[in-house]
Amino acid sequence: MPPSFPIEPEPRVIPAAPPQPAALNDFGGVLSPSQVRTFRDCGAKWYYKYALGLPDPPNGSLVRGRVVHQMAEAFFRAKLDGGSPDPDDLQASFEDAWDREAAGAAFGADEDVDLLKRQAAMLTRKYLDEVAPEIEPVALELPVQGVIGGVAVRGFVDLLDTSGRIIDLKTAVRKPTGVSTDYAFQLATYARICPGASGKARADHLVATKSPQVVTQEYTVSPADLKMTEKLYPLVREAMREGIYLPNRSSNLCSYRPLLIRGRVRNRVRRARQGK
Repeated sequence: MPPSFPIEPEPRVIPAAPPQPAALNDFGGVLSPSQVRTFRDCGAKWYYKYALGLPDPPNGSLVRGRVVHQMAEAFFRAKLDGGSPDPDDLQASFEDAWDREAAGAAFGADEDVDLLKRQAAMLTRKYLDEVAPEIEPVALELPVQGVIGGVAVRGFVDLLDTSGRIIDLKTAVRKPTGVSTDYAFQLATYARICPGASGKARADHLVATKSPQVVTQEYTVSPADLKMTEKLYPLVREAMREGIYLPNRSSNLCSYRPLLIRGRVRNRVRRARQGK
């Protein structure tokens, strides 16, 4: 009988693991109304500012608005402390605030810095003389946070008055024509996560015309506004994590516009070299 040899077992084929989807980034872990507004207006700007942390220096209009806002805050804090603030006593604070904000600004070539400062002073005085004395605040720059649509959300409420109404102070160069969708979204967000908020709000617009004006807008958050927050926060977070950062090329005031222009030039050069 011929010798028997061991039979080699057939090699076992191990199937390759199925391809895994690319890991999503963790952007959008905590969102705010301002992040959503920025992302919807220009995804590229959101990426530069919030994802990469690149500086975004304010222009002259923003400096003017920030200074007016700080003066109003100082006035209301004195009221919260039980005082009777006098606008004349805030002159030194105004100068300090202007110097501080202007030091980090990127004023445009067509912006008149002296005019902007005079406007800030006039708008501040008008608001403190005519509007602020009637407001009774219970909280200023109130940090709020919560979860909306499964997304962690946070923000700051400028002022909450004794009736639970949110009051915002805004500066502009022309009268507002209505409540913007972005502002309605912000108010709906705060109505959901701000303790004591009634769902009612008021925006005090200081208009930097030749003779400064105050335009007041009242708003009540609707069920449709609240529903929009439930839908929009998850959608925006998903887009952020999938890397959808579309630029708004029509914005000429964006501080990141030079980055977009350089990117377009590099892409054209690369395509030219590739013969495309």
